[in-house]
Amino acid sequence: MAILFCNVGWMQKYDGLDEDSLARGGSYNNHSIGHEVCNFTPVGDAVYGYVQANGNIKLENLGASKKDDSVDGVTVVWTASPPGGGTVVVGWYLNATVYRAVQQMPQKAAKHIAQGAAYFRIKAKRKDAVLLEERSVLIPRATKGGIGQSNIWYADKLESRPIVERVMKLITEGPTPLPDIDEPGGREGKVRLSAHLRRERNAKLVKKKKESVLKAAGRLCCQVCGFDFKQAYGSYGEDFCEVHHLTPLAKADREVETKLDDLAVVCSNCHRIIHRHDPMPKIEQLAAAISEAKAY
Repeated sequence: MAILFCNVGWMQKYDGLDEDSLARGGSYNNHSIGHEVCNFTPVGDAVYGYVQANGNIKLENLGASKKDDSVDGVTVVWTASPPGGGTVVVGWYLNATVYRAVQQMPQKAAKHIAQGAAYFRIKAKRKDAVLLEERSVLIPRATKGGIGQSNIWYADKLESRPIVERVMKLITEGPTPLPDIDEPGGREGKVRLSAHLRRERNAKLVKKKKESVLKAAGRLCCQVCGFDFKQAYGSYGEDFCEVHHLTPLAKADREVETKLDDLAVVCSNCHRIIHRHDPMPKIEQLAAAISEAKAY
């Protein structure tokens, strides 16, 4: 089965007709709006997708001949870089038609054109288009076993097959397609298996950080608010704390070297608050905010 990865700008709904605009990256035209703004906006029973390619798409890498202008039956995986960094799967088209050269948006998509989405490269049926709300499947780029830096990746490298297998498992066992109508309610609770690529944490490094702090201070206190789990919970909280990366691993597209000074001991509450914001507040910034809040 032919599969094509397309990297585009970051958006929430890719619905340019619903005041949705690019938040990060993307191919910008004269209206400062990327053509991909309507990648998941239906036109009748179809969707039209755009990705900025360096020249034409090489259809022969998808099983077509060099004479073909398009190829059918392609699974197109859309990826983007969220504000927090990294690259994640945002959705996909099944059984898509991929065109070698950029195409003019049809006249029936006049509203798309008015929003700056005048061109497309890929077409699929609406029922075969899935846009993810939870975008947690991380795709490594510019590293061994990951996809390249180009916006187009043909999934033709043997060492990158694990990525393809995980994404295909997500597609076959994951979310349902875009609904044809808006329902007032819905069924919930069905068990699904979700495939994720996640950043690997070094457990030994975390242990060394805790040991270092214990040796220096005699206890594990949050570097933000001073909370001590052992003092609050007795033996249940002994030797417990969370270890925070001052530079989030999600911003890295490859393995990084982490030193003990790159880590901080924090309580669970402060850790959640730190990661709730983008950009993340520094340890001293959050500590100052807590002191200011207590002053009132």
